[in-house]
Amino acid sequence: MLNKGFVLENRYKIVNIAGKGGTSVVYRAVDLKANNAQRAVKEVMKTNGADAYNARQESLLIKEFCEKDVKNSYFPNIIEIIDNKPEALYIVQDYIDGVSMEKLLAYDPFRHKTVLRYAKDICSVMSFIHKCGMIHSDMKPDNIMVVRNYDDFENMKRSDKYGKLKFIDFGSVIERRQGTFAYTPAYAAPEQFNKEELDERTDIFNIGATLYHMLTGKKPLNVSANGKLVSSAERFTFGKGMNSALVRIIKKCVNEDRSKRYPSCDELYDALYKAENHTYARAAGIFAGIAAVFLGFSFFAGTMANKSRSEDFNKLVERAENSNEYTERAAAFEDVINADGSYADAYLKLIELYKTDMVFDEKETGQILTLINENINELKKDPQYEEVAYELGILYWYYYFYGSEGDSTKQNGSTTGRIAAVKWFKEAQTDNFKKYDSDKYDIARVYCAIGDFYSQTQKKENELLKKNFSADLWASMNELDSLIEEANAGSEIIILETYKTLINLENTNMNDFAKSGISYDEQRSFLDNIKAKTEKINAVDDRAAEAKEYILSFYDRIIESINGSE
Repeated sequence: MLNKGFVLENRYKIVNIAGKGGTSVVYRAVDLKANNAQRAVKEVMKTNGADAYNARQESLLIKEFCEKDVKNSYFPNIIEIIDNKPEALYIVQDYIDGVSMEKLLAYDPFRHKTVLRYAKDICSVMSFIHKCGMIHSDMKPDNIMVVRNYDDFENMKRSDKYGKLKFIDFGSVIERRQGTFAYTPAYAAPEQFNKEELDERTDIFNIGATLYHMLTGKKPLNVSANGKLVSSAERFTFGKGMNSALVRIIKKCVNEDRSKRYPSCDELYDALYKAENHTYARAAGIFAGIAAVFLGFSFFAGTMANKSRSEDFNKLVERAENSNEYTERAAAFEDVINADGSYADAYLKLIELYKTDMVFDEKETGQILTLINENINELKKDPQYEEVAYELGILYWYYYFYGSEGDSTKQNGSTTGRIAAVKWFKEAQTDNFKKYDSDKYDIARVYCAIGDFYSQTQKKENELLKKNFSADLWASMNELDSLIEEANAGSEIIILETYKTLINLENTNMNDFAKSGISYDEQRSFLDNIKAKTEKINAVDDRAAEAKEYILSFYDRIIESINGSE
């Protein structure tokens, strides 16, 4: 067991114990190499080799899921797996500042609107797992973390005051059709007790049992008693006054005959969506007059219109996601944004599309800026707005006219793109984004400092002013060098282009650095470090290979210049 204050791998400083299991301990720690970002460090003892092996395999699976989930909405980010100690395995991941859903349910059942909101998230993550060719087979409230949303979180018992969900236990995830007999009795399907082949509908049952617990505040009865199967009618009983639409959905999920359950999580999601967005009213008596009839008709028409708009929007998103050709895909995401200007994911997909040819040209610049400017008030309400701003900053910094032919003033974006990037990196400098992604927050902060330097030196040619900036620029360059490596902030080309930026800045400002008290030996050491890291990068892509060659060849020329300046 690790003591408070112990530093693991010269990086993770232990703060306290966050939880304990049979053969494992979870610590809360701070990452000394990432601006003291909070981490969770899981220690799994190797006394039983199977425990450590299973924990490692589970972590690799979570890491794979996290990489495939571009929005990183549901899975904890695995930072590192440390397996160089004889006594224990250590798994480092982002710290989830929240509470398990099971603990929250110990206070009270959830309101039906909260159940519907969380149920859709559970469906989404389960659908994601199914599309990866696997099934979960053990969904339950204890495997779901509800993220902190308010400062008085510990004193608050209302589930509707909490944020998004994170899913934490994937030890039971198996490939589709592969048999397994491990399950949690209260949430298990009959086929799990009967040791039958499992499929996606087994997960549908587990979800239904979880929703039952959320709605009623009671754990379902176990799947068996005295070695015999307990019927769903006995396990799932509902009191009066419960939301009828939710009750119908849960009963269908937990049907003992799996052929009568929802066939997929997508269909279950649709049912939840309809239950959340449509109002079903019983006639309480005879309308008082024709005015009331018209009023009722007007309300019904409005409800149907909202339903139609929602269905149309979903079709737009589906068309955009399934488009392959560049022009068609760009136009489709533009249609999505025009339909809902607050849908941040569409902006992120559009930015990702722009990066495919390594060129962010005038047409693309005009397209996305027009969309953002027209919808800025709506977009800023989306929790992912800062991520959109960050990615747009990256787009400007590295891809603005990158690779363009003809006009040499537009080659590689140069200073123009980097100055334009600063605006967007500053938009990402919020407390919310710092909590959401501290690595990107820090990188954006340093890019702002370097971009401001570009802006100031372009505005004013006074040598004294430039000299005053040199020490700050040197500090920012060194910080960016560390961050880009530690944060795994981008692809090979982004890392290599960052190194290109750094050596170009060194080449342009070496004498100003010396005047500011930064010795030529320090500058040589800085360049040697970049060269060594560049040599280790296996640049397979042509553009990455070109960037690598540029850095290594330019290194010798800069060293010669430094030697000549002494």
